[in-house]
Amino acid sequence: MATLDELAYNIRNIARNGQGDNDDINTRLSIKQIKFWIHQYRAKALFELSDYGKEIDPDYVQDLGAVPLVEVDMADPKCPCEPVWGCTIKKLGIQVPELVDFPENRAISFIGKIDKITPIIIDNVDTTLFERSTQFGKLLNRCYRIESSLYFVLRDADADMNWVNLRAVFERPNEVSRYPTPGCDEVCFDDSKDKYPLPLRVNDVITRSILQSELGFTLQTINDQMNNAKDETKG
Repeated sequence: MATLDELAYNIRNIARNGQGDNDDINTRLSIKQIKFWIHQYRAKALFELSDYGKEIDPDYVQDLGAVPLVEVDMADPKCPCEPVWGCTIKKLGIQVPELVDFPENRAISFIGKIDKITPIIIDNVDTTLFERSTQFGKLLNRCYRIESSLYFVLRDADADMNWVNLRAVFERPNEVSRYPTPGCDEVCFDDSKDKYPLPLRVNDVITRSILQSELGFTLQTINDQMNNAKDETKG
């Protein structure tokens, strides 16, 4: 995988070579604008290549590491549950970055303990009252997504859990921070160093889409310029 800077500059270089000294193209092609297009067309490609999130390639997923939890004040109007004997309610200490808009919670590939193995069930506040009230259901930790927050109902031995692991597909990957180890400060995404979660095999599809749909390039021009760019890279 390439960095976001590499992807954006590659598209700009291909476009400029295809248009020569066209001042209009050079003026319109800001790196910021190209990065916006990359996010947009990546999200679109995800829908088409993953059958709306049913089969998500791990290369699209970002691992936030050990994300901190904070205890919830029961006066919090967004808190999904009434106080329950024997459990503690906490929420993520950060706002969840914008997820790719898959149905339900398919954009979240894992939420659970920081062993990255033990999952926590993602529940729907409105439809799972029965499951929560069953004998087995009462024993499980549960998670609820409300707007940009995740709330956790933690049972007994897990009541003192202070971190969870979150892995998901985010709409703007470069706005996602990582928490490498429990209690460690967040590490911001670096456009110039961090690998952008986009397999190179899909990069050609996105590059072609941007050049054709946003910049009005013909397919022949796109093919010629992309082939030239690959030849220069090999050389």
